[in-house]
Amino acid sequence: MLTPGYTTLAAAITSAAVTTLTVTDYTGFPQTGTVSIMIDSEQMLVSAGLGSATWTISRGTNGTTAATHLVNAPVFQCATSLIPIEPAFFEPFVSRYNPQLMRNSFESFYETMIVETHAELKGIKAPATFETLTNWLSYAVSGNVTATTSDSHAYSWLFDPTLTSDDIVGLGAEVGNDTAVYHLPALMCDQFVLDIVRGTDSAQVTSDFLGQQAIAMTAKTPAITRTGLNMLSPAATATKLDTTTIGTTAMNDISSVKVTIKNGFQQLFFLNNVLYPTGAVRPQRFLAVEMDKWFDDATELANAMASTGSGTERKLRLTTTGPAITGSATPNSLTLDAYVYWDTFPFKVDKDTWHVTFTGRSVYDVSAGNSWQFTLVNGLSTCP
Repeated sequence: MLTPGYTTLAAAITSAAVTTLTVTDYTGFPQTGTVSIMIDSEQMLVSAGLGSATWTISRGTNGTTAATHLVNAPVFQCATSLIPIEPAFFEPFVSRYNPQLMRNSFESFYETMIVETHAELKGIKAPATFETLTNWLSYAVSGNVTATTSDSHAYSWLFDPTLTSDDIVGLGAEVGNDTAVYHLPALMCDQFVLDIVRGTDSAQVTSDFLGQQAIAMTAKTPAITRTGLNMLSPAATATKLDTTTIGTTAMNDISSVKVTIKNGFQQLFFLNNVLYPTGAVRPQRFLAVEMDKWFDDATELANAMASTGSGTERKLRLTTTGPAITGSATPNSLTLDAYVYWDTFPFKVDKDTWHVTFTGRSVYDVSAGNSWQFTLVNGLSTCP
């Protein structure tokens, strides 16, 4: 169960010097650590109290000005870093209910009860970098970070799925301009796609989000900075296909690979006089892989075709490496280990090259611990 990612002030903030605040609901925010929030035009850092209704705050952070705020003012988690995206499609929804089907009356339409209001943000596209992938993957699957023991400058992010729920990060999006700005405070990643194609400059991320209605803001979130310069290179990507243990066979080159995480969120609603979404559930989730490969010899091809069509899962390892981390001998890297069942397996011969296209989907494997896992290595100790 995922709860809304914004709340309201339970009591007014009457002075710019106040360092605590009380909220009406804290369940949609991180329960530990620190978090940046925004109230009206002021950004604050919550340094203590998460997991309760009373928070300790630092005022006027990131170039904003401390000010007073009225009771019931919206409080939402705000950006501290900027991920560059291409234009996305924003679509709000309002559903109305009338047991008499409105009787073809235009006037009755405006007398009907609003039973749900939510928004979708579709087709967010961004270049995949080793740094910003910490954010994108955190939106789609739970993650945690540990310092790599061999080198203190490198950090390993482990993104492990669960069957039903986990601590994925919600996205906050701002829509509009300086005179009319709106914030979508509780967007959850419904679908994440990573496209890696040989011959292109970098891999690309595309994400679709489902969330709540927009809240009016008094100004844009200020002082955010762009992070992430190390592109995920398709030329440095390869795969292993195994029938026993992941990562034991010779590595094969790929022409392209498309990895999709589908969470399948559904927004929940009930009539509570406020009429905003009260949570989200995820009845299903899976990882799908579509991959074009070429093989150097018949042995590689035979291994790839082993157990195809027999209902036996295959062990897939997808790896891509990047430049070394500054001050470290450890390179950036992204690894996907997945247990998948092939849907299709067409192949063709182009001159002397065997070319095969796979499409497969994960099935949760209790014996494997999880059906798939991403491991990301970069130089970040926390999400930017």
